[in-house]
Amino acid sequence: MTTAEEFTLARVFDVVDPETGPGFEPGHPVVEDPEELRALVAYLTGGTPVLVTPSLLDDVLAPDRTAVVPMNFLTDGTWIWTDTVTYYLENHGLAPESGLLGHIRARGTVAPVPPDVVGRAAGFVLAPPAERTPVWSAG
Repeated sequence: MTTAEEFTLARVFDVVDPETGPGFEPGHPVVEDPEELRALVAYLTGGTPVLVTPSLLDDVLAPDRTAVVPMNFLTDGTWIWTDTVTYYLENHGLAPESGLLGHIRARGTVAPVPPDVVGRAAGFVLAPPAERTPVWSAG
């Protein structure tokens, strides 16, 4: 998680190795309740797009699945996440980081995000402060 000003950027991976790339710890939390999984996916996919890209990543848990993981940035006005988070939740049951998960559980639904907030979120993603860590950092 990276926080600056009014947004918190959700991390995706637990570890990032300079040689092998990003990955998840063996004990990464899993969402087992199908109803909660559907609600979380609905929340995450219902976020307002901040930055959209056609680029796709390979699935780090299923190396045979290449160019399938989306990397768009979305927001609910407080948190910013990539739909990479949603992909690993929906396809592997991996829970979002604990702060985002708690935020979603407390909030329940995604409210529309005002255009000025989307503009500030885009600026946050595109021009991060120098002290911020990369999106793919382990946290």
